[in-house]
Amino acid sequence: MNNKHNPGISRRSLMAGMGGVALAAPASAAFPDRPVRLVVPYAAGGGTDVVSRLVAQAITARLGQPVVVENRTGGGVVGGSEFVARAAPDGYTLLVATTSHTVNPTLLPSLPYDTERDFAPVAMFSEVPMALIVHPAVPAADARAFLALLRARPGAFTYGSAGVGSTPHLAGELLRLLAGVDILHVAYRGNGPALQDLVAGQIQFTFDPVSTASALVRSGSVRALAISTRTPSPVFPGVPTLEEAGVAGFDCRTWNAALAPARTPPEAVARLNEAIIAALAEPALRARFAELGANPGEPMSPPEIAAFITREIERWGDVVRRSGMRPA
Repeated sequence: MNNKHNPGISRRSLMAGMGGVALAAPASAAFPDRPVRLVVPYAAGGGTDVVSRLVAQAITARLGQPVVVENRTGGGVVGGSEFVARAAPDGYTLLVATTSHTVNPTLLPSLPYDTERDFAPVAMFSEVPMALIVHPAVPAADARAFLALLRARPGAFTYGSAGVGSTPHLAGELLRLLAGVDILHVAYRGNGPALQDLVAGQIQFTFDPVSTASALVRSGSVRALAISTRTPSPVFPGVPTLEEAGVAGFDCRTWNAALAPARTPPEAVARLNEAIIAALAEPALRARFAELGANPGEPMSPPEIAAFITREIERWGDVVRRSGMRPA
């Protein structure tokens, strides 16, 4: 299936976000009347999994039915995404999509689904900023000094990521493009190995979600020099954003959104959207998110999420093409 972006997809994705009225499956008058499955295409215990389980627990009471998290890691995020794209469009199977969902259409030559047309956006879960963290031996006291060091010594500094096309990799390539620096990338199988090599001094820096980076910074294993989003993170008070450090336009974060199969009935999508938005407004859930360094997702409507996904595909597609990024 062709996954290249074209002007028509945006309109179709908006229709999918509204449930694809003409071809929607009939919805139960009392939706939901059985458990809802929330598919996380990542291993249990990671940031996306933890956030998804918190949201699932919070909306269970609101829906009156259990919301069960199911981790499907076969084939990477593509495997879990395909599973949901092919599921019955009845509102009972949802995908937790991340930034990778909008990178893959450009990065991967062929996908078994269309990123926009085969999914109906439901609700935003969360967004998590990253911290640019360096090994203590890096001779730079702040982000501006670090950028000057990168420019003065092209090709001398190596950064690691959780793999080709991962959010830390995108952040590194965005830094290379916007700051005009020559840096080397090493792809690992997950954030864990990359962080281990950073602590050991095998690589000089990486980008890591503030939730996990904070523990390493507190231990003195690494130093945080900048935040990846345009607004600072309360997890690292006093640490500037990369834009504040002089990299104009730098903005990179990981986000989580719930998607349903295309043609899911609009009333089911609306019910789920309402439950998730209400749950994200609860003080208890917001407090747990704050502990993780996550921000609750904006209360977007399904068509607004569809437009957001289109913009993300265009933005990261440009970065993938300009950086020459290739799948591993």
